[in-house]
Amino acid sequence: MKRFLFIVSVLLAFACCILLGLNIWIGKDVRNNIQLAEMQYPGSAEDALIAFLLDTAQSPTDKTHIAVWTLGRINSEKALPDLYRLYKNDPEGRTCKDHHDQQICQYEIYKAIRAIEKKQFFSHQRFRK
Repeated sequence: MKRFLFIVSVLLAFACCILLGLNIWIGKDVRNNIQLAEMQYPGSAEDALIAFLLDTAQSPTDKTHIAVWTLGRINSEKALPDLYRLYKNDPEGRTCKDHHDQQICQYEIYKAIRAIEKKQFFSHQRFRK
């Protein structure tokens, strides 16, 4: 019985370390994306990311991977109207499949909207400012 509890404890500690490591890694990516947007656009992190998202000079791939993903990770309610405007009610991303260089990924927009609305647990709201 003690051996079982020891194994369970070790596995639980390992799982916690993995979750913590992933959260730190994602936080670093969020920070990098915000810095990228802030170098090009004025205002808060949210404002810069929204400006990045709406800038026609940015590629759809960059808009998806930098702006949409990061706005979802920081739970930006301010970005919801723009995300809804860009969303074509395609939660599986069928309309953009194999066309990510031509349009923003609908699946990523769907995930960002869902994360913002549900206030995802492992969000990085602290970076919104």
